[in-house]
Amino acid sequence: MKKDELLKILMNCNRCGMCQEVCPTYRVSHIEANVARGRNRLIRLALENQLNLDKEPEVEKIINECLLCKACEDSCPSGVPTPEIIASIRAHYTNTKGLPLGKKIMYRGVFSNNKTISLVRNLAWIYQKCGINKLVKFTGLFNKTDEMLPNLPPKNVRSQLPVLLKVLPNADHRVAYFLGCSVNNFFSSIGVASIKVLQENNCDVIVPEVNCCGAPHHSAGDMEEFKRLAKNNLRMLNDLDVEAIIFDCSTCGSVIKDYENLFTGDEEYEKIAAQVAEKVQDISSYLISIDFNKNMGTISKKVTYHDPCHGIRFLKVKDAPREILKSIPGLELIEMQEADMCCGGAGSYGIFNPKLSRDILARKMENFKNTQADILATSCPACTMQLSFGMKIHNLNCSVKHPVELLVQAYEIKSL
Repeated sequence: MKKDELLKILMNCNRCGMCQEVCPTYRVSHIEANVARGRNRLIRLALENQLNLDKEPEVEKIINECLLCKACEDSCPSGVPTPEIIASIRAHYTNTKGLPLGKKIMYRGVFSNNKTISLVRNLAWIYQKCGINKLVKFTGLFNKTDEMLPNLPPKNVRSQLPVLLKVLPNADHRVAYFLGCSVNNFFSSIGVASIKVLQENNCDVIVPEVNCCGAPHHSAGDMEEFKRLAKNNLRMLNDLDVEAIIFDCSTCGSVIKDYENLFTGDEEYEKIAAQVAEKVQDISSYLISIDFNKNMGTISKKVTYHDPCHGIRFLKVKDAPREILKSIPGLELIEMQEADMCCGGAGSYGIFNPKLSRDILARKMENFKNTQADILATSCPACTMQLSFGMKIHNLNCSVKHPVELLVQAYEIKSL
């Protein structure tokens, strides 16, 4: 976004303070600079040459502490797109200073390459299984950051595809399943459940060879790498003969659905992105649309649902996951206070902003405890990681599940 365009948008902020009520970072810090109104004011001062963005490290810190959850934009009477503004400023920082070393290693070095992230996953699995993680926990070396990693399965999803994918000669539907890097490597039970649930509902499933959607890179302002990854995905997804592209990760789905805006003015890729966006479907919404199989066994548990930011505010998915949960016999859905408030996960936010992230998480865990539910359901692996971490550090003997994990469990109980 150009300077004049940014300034014109920022002038629409009437400083009403509505964003204070919904901003997770402000709700835990009560610092004006940590709310959209404050951040936008600082950016406006910089654009009016009253401060220098590149020479104010405290301002850069405040910009990087935004979760990009979009709660402020949805509540803003003037519709100021603060997440888009923040993303533009981060892109400016990355263009002028380059990515910080930690983010460069993590995003470009790991997430940009499927083979590298698979290798890192395997090493992390060994780290957990050989007991080194327990020693590290005892020493307090990483301040519990390494505990954010879930208990890793021995195999990722892609290595299981030859066994998982079945030929359905009389399938009613043909879909592509977008296997994101987090689900594939860190939460394979979600990916396995997604494929099984789709096949249970007579869907012929194909799993294209895609790469990271680019969400981490976009969040860090690395637009060059974000566009490269986006182009790779679009080339892979564009020619698929399917009725829908299914996502069990709200972040991946929302990012890929928005590729069209990323390539505005690029005649070739803007067209491809629009075609792909038309087929993007959240898995819960898709199952509702095809009148999914409700012949299930009973799960006698209490569950509550956390709305991922990318799900409820970007993809506009709210009712579908809840309908899935309510359809399972014996499963009691209890609504949680502030169910749509960010959990503080936001990808790797907890690694680079640990205090704010854990303060926000504590508020979410308190709301969860008040429901007295056994299960906290959500539809985003980043949220799953954060919420599972919350269960650990708050000593809660409860589980975090994707709705499809509970759905496949109910199917399997019925078949016994």
